[in-house]
Amino acid sequence: MRRKMPTEIQTSTTQEAPTNQAARTKNTKVRKKKDNTTLVVFFGLLIDLLAFTLILPLFPSLISHYRTNDTSGLFNFLESKIENFRAIVGAPPEFNTVLFGGFLG
Repeated sequence: MRRKMPTEIQTSTTQEAPTNQAARTKNTKVRKKKDNTTLVVFFGLLIDLLAFTLILPLFPSLISHYRTNDTSGLFNFLESKIENFRAIVGAPPEFNTVLFGGFLG
């Protein structure tokens, strides 16, 4: 068996080093991309949460408005469907507005 000379050992280790460096660089790029994705998803969900917190308090007044001013019959149709659902579930009639708001949301 032939023993490696010190120069051969150095050559083999320097050849492996760029491969490891390339792998480390690739892993770093992948990690940065994942971090950006997480950030985008976080801000998207935050904006979505804020948008719903702004509109949800308006649902009862919107329902009251359309209950009195609907001329197309769409509101009455949807309200009858919500009434049927409320009867199946067994909720009291006071929850119609809450169920309708949940349906709209």
